Amino acid sequence: MSAPSPPPSPARRLDLTPLTAPLAEAELSAFVADSKASGKPWRVMTTGARRPGVSDVAGQLVPALVPLVGLGFFLWIGRWSLVEAVWEFTLEAPFPLNLVIVAVVALVLVAALLAVVHVIRLVASLRIPRIWWETAYRLVGFAAANDLRYGHDEQVAHPGVIFLTGQDRVAERRLTTTAGRPLEIGNYRYAVQGENDEQPQVHHWGYVAITLDRRLPHLLLDAKANNRSTFGIKTSNLPVDLAPDQRLALGGEFDEHFTLYAPDNYGRDAFGIFTPDLMALFIDRLGTYDVEIIDDTLFVYGSPFDLLAPRTYAWLQEVVATVVARTVRRTERYRDDFALLESGPDTSSTPAPSPPVAAAAAAAKQGVPDPERPVFALGGDAGSGTATNRVAEQGRRLRRRRWGPAAVLGLLVVAYWVYDTIVAPLFGLPVLPG
Repeated sequence: MSAPSPPPSPARRLDLTPLTAPLAEAELSAFVADSKASGKPWRVMTTGARRPGVSDVAGQLVPALVPLVGLGFFLWIGRWSLVEAVWEFTLEAPFPLNLVIVAVVALVLVAALLAVVHVIRLVASLRIPRIWWETAYRLVGFAAANDLRYGHDEQVAHPGVIFLTGQDRVAERRLTTTAGRPLEIGNYRYAVQGENDEQPQVHHWGYVAITLDRRLPHLLLDAKANNRSTFGIKTSNLPVDLAPDQRLALGGEFDEHFTLYAPDNYGRDAFGIFTPDLMALFIDRLGTYDVEIIDDTLFVYGSPFDLLAPRTYAWLQEVVATVVARTVRRTERYRDDFALLESGPDTSSTPAPSPPVAAAAAAAKQGVPDPERPVFALGGDAGSGTATNRVAEQGRRLRRRRWGPAAVLGLLVVAYWVYDTIVAPLFGLPVLPG
């Protein structure tokens, strides 16, 4: 399945210089000093896992330093004569005693070397590496050069499935448009606490959030290319278990790339949105990403993005100019018939483009980039106003899988069959009455 992509919108060119220009040491040093003095969030290195504090390092240093101090004390007392005495004793000792002495000395030296390496690593763990500062410096400069907002270790309130799981949910680094259509790209993490107070397991994602012009029913496209495989059994990489009766087959190549979930009774709406041309764009541009449409926001989920790589933004602009632009056009007149039954007629309409957007649309027709338009914008599409249409409650959220009485009864029947057929005959146990 393939379809021609919409013509790219003439958006303002990104200034990629801050991402690729040589870095002056004096500028980086000044940035580090200012970040520490002004209390910037990136002055502390965070990864999601608990970093050792001073007390933790001190507690680990003592066991490593004691043997080093002891070895240094004996060497200081005996000096070179001690080394000569051990060497002569080894040469004069009978075989295999001399080998035992060599082994003991080797073990002492190896233990001392490992202790030194451990001490160096512990001390280095308290120091923020250069790459951390360099990344923050480049992204801050990139955001300033392109009228974007840079956020670091911020709480997020998105309704998508990856944002409602675990604890310590944080957008590690994200870039957000400050004008025009709201668009956000970033890396996100959350932690799942392990059993018995073990170190929590940290999960990392890359995501894109783009505001649409209309509210749509909750749709989830689970890409099959990034599913996990356990003993040959494919399972979704998404941290959510949706009710399987919400799966919807659109047919053809699309079903080979995505598993589509739609709320009950919204199959017709999904068919109306995902026309063959739009399905082809999703396959071509987002075939390895999970996509979620919830309310008036389209989310794209994948592995963490390299926010310092120009190719990341080239991909993002292509997705906006093709997939998102076509989705906006396909849904510009969407109305939910079920919403009429809840609260009467839906009188909302597609918002008229504001003057700046109308001017951008005129520039788009002439193929001329508008220097006043924000980056990542959709040329010629509707404005960035808040969606005014409604979606019925039954279509706003997908249902999670629930283990009801029927599922529990089914498990009991399977357990009974396994015991009576396999376990009881194998171990000579009594058979349960049928």
